[in-house]
Amino acid sequence: MLSTTFETFERNSRSQLGRVLSPGGFDPARDIEAITVNRWPHGYAYGQNPETGEIAYLLGEVSPEKAPWIAARQPHGRIAIANSDASANAMTEGAIGQAYRAVMELVSA
Repeated sequence: MLSTTFETFERNSRSQLGRVLSPGGFDPARDIEAITVNRWPHGYAYGQNPETGEIAYLLGEVSPEKAPWIAARQPHGRIAIANSDASANAMTEGAIGQAYRAVMELVSA
């Protein structure tokens, strides 16, 4: 994984998404604005500070309304983002909660 080029990740991601989602009107060239590749052998989601309620973020803390994962999980047309990163919670229940939120956003749209 570490030796795979970004170009290979991008080409394969666009190709796979196109094959799966094109029947619903998805166009990778039009609908993908950016692709991020995490080359770490594991993922990491930031967590909430139980004392302050703020989200730990890099060298300091950021209030939840300014957190990048809040903006990143906003729906894009008929696409909703759901994963543990979207909840700033590395635990399974964070991912499950985000999956529920994403489905409810799509159902109510």
